[in-house]
Amino acid sequence: MWKMLPKATKSAVVSLIIIFLLATSGATPGRQISSSPVKITIDPGHGGYDPGAIVSGVTEKSVNLKIAMALRELGQQHPTLDFVFTRTTDDYIPLLDRLEYAEQHGSVGYLSIQANSFWDSGVSGVETILDKTRKQGGSSWNMAQSIQDSIVSRTGARDRGLRYQRLYTRYTTIPSAMVEVGFLTSPSERGKLLSSSYRESIAKGIIQGLLRHFSS
Repeated sequence: MWKMLPKATKSAVVSLIIIFLLATSGATPGRQISSSPVKITIDPGHGGYDPGAIVSGVTEKSVNLKIAMALRELGQQHPTLDFVFTRTTDDYIPLLDRLEYAEQHGSVGYLSIQANSFWDSGVSGVETILDKTRKQGGSSWNMAQSIQDSIVSRTGARDRGLRYQRLYTRYTTIPSAMVEVGFLTSPSERGKLLSSSYRESIAKGIIQGLLRHFSS
């Protein structure tokens, strides 16, 4: 019966079937059917008995956590992103446990938040670090570049670019990076990192970078 129908009739029937399926699914022609939110694990570096860098009484672990909490609040405005956090309190989590946590939650991205330090107080800026196993142009590299660009654009901080070193993130296949949001050893940058509005700008930059990367 179907083989005997004219070609134009077959096309009309197929079109009607497509329209019916779109209507019953709640979608409309030309609009992509919504998918699940992108799950990202945010890791506020250090914590608990590991304070990270300590400069003039400011601990790196507290700065990292405050930026993560700003991300949690701002993330509620972006339903396409689903943030999970390795810690939300002042606790130390073993590094490999952080990666395991991300994998158990089905995360498609992993970002560790850190603050930098250096012997020269004149050094400042934002840099994003990748493990040496992550190839340039790969998922980790592209995500890191997008986050780096967005934070620099939001904050006006010096752009120190992407860097490579040996990181614990080599033990996961999840696209991952570590963002160093500024130098606590720079008096001016330390002052900014103590400002809630500046930390919010960093958080907005991270969100903007993730949205740009995962929507491309």
